[in-house]
Amino acid sequence: MNGFGVLLTKQKRYDEAESLFEKVLKGRRQKLYDDHPDTLETKNDLGVLYKEQGRYDEAEPLLRQAVEGRTERLGPQHPHTLASVKNLIELYEAWGKPKEAEKWRARLTHKEQADE
Repeated sequence: MNGFGVLLTKQKRYDEAESLFEKVLKGRRQKLYDDHPDTLETKNDLGVLYKEQGRYDEAEPLLRQAVEGRTERLGPQHPHTLASVKNLIELYEAWGKPKEAEKWRARLTHKEQADE
């Protein structure tokens, strides 16, 4: 279901995506735990949705939690961790916070920055 929420986000069907992500996040928190990789995936994807809508204050904590949790659970170089870092960088760039974006960009290697 999380993947369907991503599709809805890409289709700019934001209300439907948000409703779906909220249900998935609630279920994953109840059945798994807050820092389970699947729960972190939903936090990341809901954060991306909020970023796309310009809801930066709501996106930031979710994307930070995704980065921190994925770093701890999966490691700093795992593809999912790197994707979350890149999403956080994109948030700060869209939000007009270039210093924050650069701080997070510094965590990426030159190859990872080129892949951005």
